[in-house]
Amino acid sequence: MLDLIASLFVRAVNIFFHVMPIRFNLWLGRRFGAMVYALSGKRGRITYANLKAAFQGEKTPGEIRRITKGVYRNASQTFAEILSMTKFDKRYIDKYVVVRNRERLKEGSKNPKGMILISAHFGNWELSTVTSVMIGFPLHLFVREQKMKRLDELLNMLRESKGSIVIRKGADAKNIFRVLHRGKSVGILADQNAGPNGELLDFFGRPASTAKGPYRFAQKSGAWILPAFIHRVKGPYHEIVVEKPMVIKKGEDVTPYMREYNRLLEKHIRAYPDQWLWMHKRWKMTPVKKVMVLDDGKKGHLRQSLAVVKQLKRYREEEGYSQDQTEVDIVGIRFKNKITKAIFNFLVPFFSFSWQGRLGCLRMALDRRSYDTAVSRYADVIVSCGSTLSGVNRVLKEENHARNVTVLAPGLLNRRKFDLVILPRHDFSGGRPGDNVVITDLAPNLIQGNEIASFKKEMEQTGGLKAMKKPCVGLLVGGDNPYFVFGEKLTRSVLDGARAACERLDGCLYATTSRRTPDIAEKILSEALGSYPRCVKFVSGRNDSDEHTVEKILAVSDIILVSGESISMVSEAISSGKPVLVFMPGKRKARHTKYERFVENLEQQGYLRRVKPEEISGEAVRAAGRKTGIRPADDNKRIRDKMYKLF
Repeated sequence: MLDLIASLFVRAVNIFFHVMPIRFNLWLGRRFGAMVYALSGKRGRITYANLKAAFQGEKTPGEIRRITKGVYRNASQTFAEILSMTKFDKRYIDKYVVVRNRERLKEGSKNPKGMILISAHFGNWELSTVTSVMIGFPLHLFVREQKMKRLDELLNMLRESKGSIVIRKGADAKNIFRVLHRGKSVGILADQNAGPNGELLDFFGRPASTAKGPYRFAQKSGAWILPAFIHRVKGPYHEIVVEKPMVIKKGEDVTPYMREYNRLLEKHIRAYPDQWLWMHKRWKMTPVKKVMVLDDGKKGHLRQSLAVVKQLKRYREEEGYSQDQTEVDIVGIRFKNKITKAIFNFLVPFFSFSWQGRLGCLRMALDRRSYDTAVSRYADVIVSCGSTLSGVNRVLKEENHARNVTVLAPGLLNRRKFDLVILPRHDFSGGRPGDNVVITDLAPNLIQGNEIASFKKEMEQTGGLKAMKKPCVGLLVGGDNPYFVFGEKLTRSVLDGARAACERLDGCLYATTSRRTPDIAEKILSEALGSYPRCVKFVSGRNDSDEHTVEKILAVSDIILVSGESISMVSEAISSGKPVLVFMPGKRKARHTKYERFVENLEQQGYLRRVKPEEISGEAVRAAGRKTGIRPADDNKRIRDKMYKLF
């Protein structure tokens, strides 16, 4: 029934357009295109995202949005011209269409083994076939059969009314060879996704599945290939450009010719970006996925995000993709000030419209460098850690039509807006977590036993462990936050406990601080450990350029002493499989914090031991007798089991 209604409507519009001036028809088409764009929904978001991926770093979101609108306007103008096809005659073509390099068509048509004219869903490709007929080069068209049979037949009749020959049996190899062997010309559109049977070739910087068929047909039949593209210059005026012919010899590799066609098509699209049909999923088969990691400047948060990316890569490897087919881009995000950050994060959950190309709110909140970098990149997956970045993550997800992941609670109003939420148990408020939530015992981290063992082996081979005495105590010192503070007294007490442990064990100390470590604590540790003979190395966190410092400490230490306000460092210490002692900094407020809940829960499960500064040496001696800690459940497997939501 719908097919009948659609075909009757199209026929009625065709009759109306036949008697109306072409400029009026195009004007109506543009108005209709603007309306379709406003109602385009998911298809419009795909169009914008395709443009964003193709022109990342070249065009601003505003420019991409204008091109997206232009795509719909031009597509609707093309549709209006197709419904006006009964108006097309020799006089119309001579007036409105210019053919560049017509002599190439004449030369190709003389080939006794036929000619394949390949084009794309670019400009008014239907008008180019009519033009070919009118200037003396009729084409056999192999068109894709549409679901609506009556409407499909009506469109084919319009094509044939101007002299084209439509092969209704489809692009069967026998039909194509039959036409070519008679020395006739075939028209094929070769720009869409070719599926799993296509060859992955570069197109706008990304591998795209490209059809081999036209090139194989030409090679086996001896036909020439002529790429040709039509541009809308202005209104009803068009220009057809015929490119140089491709003559493929038997036994020759066809891939260079496929690459050349992609290059030519990209050249024409760049000249007229709003005249190609960006709505379809041209890069559906691409194995390359781009991951954008948002960095708020907190090393712990970044390491948690990178730990998720590590599991994402492993998931894709299990799916058959190589490591280099997952491209990771770390983007620093800095807000202008606390006020713009608060306003932005408050407002974002209440917006429901698409953010694509409408990034004024993000521009208001971020500093110029962060904004320019974030919006100039394209990503298939956005990853962030912490509620501060949840709003930015959401906006960039919509801007790129991407999938997204957050670590730690993003807020109740934001949780459903993420494809995957990785929630350490201490951050979970109870109730049903939802299918997009993964509950973990620890914070995601980069520590794996086999990898830190390789760090130890490397240090042994390079002589980095010669001065070390066994056993070794690893000291990981965090810093102030809204709930805890490192004062002078606490710092000296922890330092005394760590040194006493080394003396009692006849061992050594390997220590580092955090970027959050306050100046007074940093100074005390630096001065004391700089002259302490049992200290193998002290690394200041704020001056540390080695991204693997923590891994190295965990690799060579037998006991780990870590401050409990750093969930990241505690999680990394436990993941090392070594005995872990946790001390808590001084509290600013009396309220029971999530940091304390986190440590208490892990202690109940036997993963660590809480100690007071004065208990450090005694507990270190007892821990040395255990030699190994208790490895937690495999949080990484839980995360990987949900990665399918991102692809």
